[in-house]
Amino acid sequence: MTNMSQRHNHALPPINELVMHAKPMLLIDRAMSADETSLTAEVDITVNSMFCVPNKGVPSYVGIEYIAQTVAAYSGWRAKNTDPDATPRVGYLLGSRKVTLSRNWFPIGRTLSVHISNIFEDGEMGVFDGEIRLVEEILVAARINVYQPKETSLTSPSDNNQETTDQ
Repeated sequence: MTNMSQRHNHALPPINELVMHAKPMLLIDRAMSADETSLTAEVDITVNSMFCVPNKGVPSYVGIEYIAQTVAAYSGWRAKNTDPDATPRVGYLLGSRKVTLSRNWFPIGRTLSVHISNIFEDGEMGVFDGEIRLVEEILVAARINVYQPKETSLTSPSDNNQETTDQ
């Protein structure tokens, strides 16, 4: 596991300031640590978690979205390091490969650690390795490809790209 003492842990913003999604589609709960090439987030699996199946938990394939949202949090964290007033930008999960699921379900009542590492970046395209752990056990591992357009007119949170619920 990553040596947390080597990571930047100072004042990470709330997750909703880093990721463009809003509840209920904001699936990760908090950013725990970040540095120049990686970010670690946590997800609390509860009976109220999106996609939770009673008496089973959350299907482990949802982990691909947990990894993608952790990449979004990393992008938001980097933007805020440059400009504290930066708002989250839209990004797209293009695909995944080398996906390994060691369990069918994420168990209810547990907290998962989601760690992503920036493997390659070329302008708007990026490749990230992701792992989801329950304590030391790796439940999901995957490499994902993402796209984040630079065009700000397409990425403003006020243009209805953000999912919200008004209940």
